[in-house]
Amino acid sequence: MSPTPVAPGGSMRRTRQTISRLIAAAVLMVAGLAVAPVTAYGADQSTEATTTQASGFWACSVPSGYTYSSVRRQLNVCNPSGFANSYYVVAPSDRLWACTVPSGYTYSSVRRQLNVCNPSGFANSYYLRVPQAGIWACTVPPGFSYSSVRRQLNVCNPSGFANSYLLVG
Repeated sequence: MSPTPVAPGGSMRRTRQTISRLIAAAVLMVAGLAVAPVTAYGADQSTEATTTQASGFWACSVPSGYTYSSVRRQLNVCNPSGFANSYYVVAPSDRLWACTVPSGYTYSSVRRQLNVCNPSGFANSYYLRVPQAGIWACTVPPGFSYSSVRRQLNVCNPSGFANSYLLVG
């Protein structure tokens, strides 16, 4: 049997174009050049409201006044001759999972995650909160006090007990 001839412009050309596009997309993703929006991680607690989407950008460093919600280690991106970290930089906001707690914020929960805030292992993520009276927080920010304290498992410490404070202003 001989192969069935394909007419010019037929399905073989479409198949090659599709494969070429898939290969190009894979190469861009591996090289770290494909930029997709990153969504902030939602809170898993019934006492917290749903997290809003973080709008940010990938950068080689985190500017003052910002935080980051993810980090990845890439070849020849932030270091022309090797690997270096890139950070998904976001403006701090209430109810955002972030890798650092910027000045002027507190946090109400912390969790230890693999390859989110550390590209090659576990690190903590913090559920940011704007300090205000009436919220439970893991720290007591400057200018605030607290009226109650509770010791909870895996809330302010991802692997054990820690205190939460009911803020008063």
